[in-house]
Amino acid sequence: MSPVTVGLEGLLALMLGACLFYFWRLDRKLNALRTGQDGIRAAAAELVQATTQAEAAIRTLKLTAADAGRDLQARINDARTTSDRLGLGAGRIRSSADLRTRL
Repeated sequence: MSPVTVGLEGLLALMLGACLFYFWRLDRKLNALRTGQDGIRAAAAELVQATTQAEAAIRTLKLTAADAGRDLQARINDARTTSDRLGLGAGRIRSSADLRTRL
């Protein structure tokens, strides 16, 4: 073998070693990416579940708020009726008091 052939084969061996090193690093990064994707999938599944639960809670809140609104409106109507009755009664009392003072 000639020295040029030995030199070229040595250079090719070094280049092959460098390629193996870079392929090894690439494999590690790809494995890390695959592992990370599994984590992302799990996080996405949890997010979907949390979103579904939040939507159900919002629906329940809307129903509860509507019921509370109807109850509150009924109480307001009752209070207005009672207020009107008390207002008329107070007006009658004032009128009779005014009549008594005039007499």
